[in-house]
Amino acid sequence: MTISDLRRDLARHAGFGEKYTGGPGDLATAAWIETELQAAGYETWRQDVTLPRNRVDRLTLSGLDVALYAQPNLVPGTVTAPLRVIHDRVQAARAAGAIAVIRAPYGRHSTIWLPPFRDLIADALEAGAKALVVLPTGPSGDIVGLNTWADRPFAPVPLVIGRPDDLPLYLRNEGQTLTLTLSGAVEPVASPNILARRIAGPRWIGLSTPRTGFFTCLTERGSGTAAFLAMARRLPALYPERSVFLMNTTGHELAFGGTHAALDHAPPPEDTDAWVHLGATLASNDQQETRNGQMLSVADPNRVVMASESMRDACADAFAGLSGLAPPRAVVPGAGELSTIVDLGYRNAFAVLGQGRWFHTPQDTLDKLDPGLLAPVVEAHLRALDAGLRL
Repeated sequence: MTISDLRRDLARHAGFGEKYTGGPGDLATAAWIETELQAAGYETWRQDVTLPRNRVDRLTLSGLDVALYAQPNLVPGTVTAPLRVIHDRVQAARAAGAIAVIRAPYGRHSTIWLPPFRDLIADALEAGAKALVVLPTGPSGDIVGLNTWADRPFAPVPLVIGRPDDLPLYLRNEGQTLTLTLSGAVEPVASPNILARRIAGPRWIGLSTPRTGFFTCLTERGSGTAAFLAMARRLPALYPERSVFLMNTTGHELAFGGTHAALDHAPPPEDTDAWVHLGATLASNDQQETRNGQMLSVADPNRVVMASESMRDACADAFAGLSGLAPPRAVVPGAGELSTIVDLGYRNAFAVLGQGRWFHTPQDTLDKLDPGLLAPVVEAHLRALDAGLRL
């Protein structure tokens, strides 16, 4: 693996555009990954997973020049009501009979069923909100796609995501009667898990990464995809006596839907010596927050290694010196695909999970990741894997 190889794969990933489950970018990315794994000598097969996808016909707020994004599993409707901005749970009563604009506290957000969104939305609905506009305040100032349930809407009323940087427009229209129009439907789409294997012996290595997400998701998904391909190409030569199982899954933003189906095809935990999960934002460039802050040539440290207990010492050594990645942490329940893998009994498992400044936003693009920052993280994964195989 060279930095040029990573640069090439990152550029290819970016070129497929948005990666939402079942969309053209997702399907093109899946076909590319499948072809690359076949070229590396793996037997591949597809497992189609049916998941929901929004078809948005119209989304407007009384002609205001604000950016809006329909939360997955949309609830269509036309709501005419006063606009009320809510900054905290103690203001939830203001949502009664209103289009409630919920300004979430500053953070690097990802998931609607977690605080602060879970509680802010529940309070607004209990107060009688007729529609919800959520502003996930964070370093980008942009719309943030929020992971959600796969099988139902998160709220029984129209729920859309807005740009936090549009807050002044909402405040200028506070109390005005406006109309939120969200028309369209939720349609089932098929998106494949790409599964692969190389059979060489009775003991197995597992390697996995999710493929889908919001917008282009270059640092979020592209970093893991490039690392996944780099490692998949090297493992047969590094461990010729071990079989390898590869899992590239769909439906990440929909409660990790593809992973649950794909694991039915994985080798048994008792036959698997180590599992490497390539999670989210293995690397991204950091950026100054000072006036006119510039992109930095160092990695954003807002990332962690989570590891099963048996892998903690190996990961501490392997990831030493990489910002944010040492010491490793225990695996948190519900923290994405790794939690599911560990819960099934795979003992020697670990993953890098990061949330960069542009995480889940339209700004998560190719210019946000220098492949030279990704290369040492890939090498650290390989060192940790090698140590895990010796346990």
